[in-house]
Amino acid sequence: MKTYRTRSQLKSEVKQLLHGNWSKAILLYIIPLVLLAISNGSGSNSRTNVNYGNPNFEITHFASVALSAGIITFILSLIFLLITLSATFRGLDWIEDPELDFSPIQSNFTYFRSPAWWQLIIIYVLIGIFTFLWTLLLVIPGIIKGIAYSQTYFVYKDLNDRGLASNYSLTDYITRSRQLMNGNKWRYFVLQLSFIGWWILGFISLGIGFIWIYPYYKLTMANFYHDLVSENSIN
Repeated sequence: MKTYRTRSQLKSEVKQLLHGNWSKAILLYIIPLVLLAISNGSGSNSRTNVNYGNPNFEITHFASVALSAGIITFILSLIFLLITLSATFRGLDWIEDPELDFSPIQSNFTYFRSPAWWQLIIIYVLIGIFTFLWTLLLVIPGIIKGIAYSQTYFVYKDLNDRGLASNYSLTDYITRSRQLMNGNKWRYFVLQLSFIGWWILGFISLGIGFIWIYPYYKLTMANFYHDLVSENSIN
């Protein structure tokens, strides 16, 4: 019988890890946090600067401007992805080895030096496509599938670190995540809900609280995966 840690246990272990190490955790996640804030802000306030009063305005010009903005946004999102995943993966390393010595800031750029960086981007695109297609059916199935795919990047890192990646295709990582989450989607969903109070506190503090909340959240999610694989083989 599989015995998973409770939400309280997962969080307590992270709090114990963070005790005396808050500065290290903040430095590890501060760049992803800033990028997240920038992307959310630009997403809600983005505009295409077109002078509609220009008598020479042409629809082709508008289309080219919109397309360029879309391409730039997409490229930036991929850069943000690699930075965030680099920090996320280092967080998992830290969960697995609490005594791990690492440079928090440099850890944000680990996968820019990896020849396999493009694989993470392809996985990102595949997850986006699969989730979108499920969402076309109904919103709820899309959310469920999003939860089922939530461990994909951790699976990718885990299998690559173990030298088992040659046995897997990129879609296999998604499939393995889905298998790991069988019977665990509700646990993951409730764990996410348990942070609502913290998110509210972060907004009330005008975002300052997220400097501490975000590392706590990210490390708890890494600990959730660590707990999953401790009870399930991913070989």
